[in-house]
Amino acid sequence: MMGESADTLALPGWRFLCGHAGVVVLQIARDGTVLQANRHAQALTGLPLVGCPVEELLVEFAGAQPFREWSRSFVENQIVNVRTAAGLPQTLQVTLYPVGEDVLFFGQVDAGEQERLRREVLVLNHELGNLSRELAQKNAELAQLNQLKNQFLGMAAHDLRNPAGLILNYTEFVIEDGVDALTREQKKFLEIIRSTAGRLSRIIDDFLDVSMIEAGRLNLDMGVADFASLLDGAWTLVGLAAAKRNIRMVARLDPKARCLLVDGPKIEQVLANFLGNAADHSRGDATVTVVSGRRDGGILVQVIDEGEGMSEERQRQLFQAFSGSQARKPDGRRSIGLGLVIARKIVEAHGGRIFVESQPGKGSTFGFTLPSVCLATQGRLTAGTTERKGDDQ
Repeated sequence: MMGESADTLALPGWRFLCGHAGVVVLQIARDGTVLQANRHAQALTGLPLVGCPVEELLVEFAGAQPFREWSRSFVENQIVNVRTAAGLPQTLQVTLYPVGEDVLFFGQVDAGEQERLRREVLVLNHELGNLSRELAQKNAELAQLNQLKNQFLGMAAHDLRNPAGLILNYTEFVIEDGVDALTREQKKFLEIIRSTAGRLSRIIDDFLDVSMIEAGRLNLDMGVADFASLLDGAWTLVGLAAAKRNIRMVARLDPKARCLLVDGPKIEQVLANFLGNAADHSRGDATVTVVSGRRDGGILVQVIDEGEGMSEERQRQLFQAFSGSQARKPDGRRSIGLGLVIARKIVEAHGGRIFVESQPGKGSTFGFTLPSVCLATQGRLTAGTTERKGDDQ
């Protein structure tokens, strides 16, 4: 083998470079057109190369000199960046051999760059590990703070519930039993106290519900319930306020989606929240429409109002607790928005999903879905279209 001439060894060597070597080998005309390209060059770039200008392969070369000027003489260990099939540049050490009217282009990976990249990756991995440990520590601290927050909310709400209840009960007692002894102005003041105490009581209940839900203590008492009865119960809770503004409810219920297997009181709480919001944000003499039906084997419930609607940004904040997205109702009152958070948790606990669809000036549709397992097989309930005005049942 050692006695063979260089010419005898040239052909096998060239075949190896073209078919198997991990080196970029190109035969390039002096005008920059690629005449031949080995298998490794084509795999690296993802280009056919033959017939292409070499500039399509190179990201930069020789200080951006034109290739025909750069290739006039022998060049060794020139650093060049080439485009790759992955879309990332690859740095090569390039040697050019002028051969007749053509140029042989040999390029191999820059070992120095590979070592630098390896070191940078090691440093980044180390930093990433430190950041992961810090993030885990911060998450543990946040979880502990969230637990303390829930405990505080629960304790504060529990301690406030009794005084708020006493204020409400005694105010109602004075209004009912002292009606003949009170002046019109005194009655007005007592009504304001009763209304404010009732709102305070509902806020306290919401805080208690949220603290229990976030502590993972939302338990469902599943049973067979009639959706129409749940809707009537929910409307009873909001119908008095709606009656003052002559707001009525129309229900279109699918008889195939009325017998449910759910936690009845909690689903009624969701409906009451939806109906209350719809009534609060509707103009006087408006209609709130409730539609239920089957969809994808499950249940779809929608509460449609004729209110002012809302922006997409407002919609994204609706179901987030303590997001700072308090909404002002048409009468000027502010809502802390916990009712919708609680409604979302209740629906999700049933395996469903809550949603809102709205456009400014075109009203809103609040709805939720329940899975097919929430459809009860017991009993047959008839349904149709019913209308409720104010608190009339």
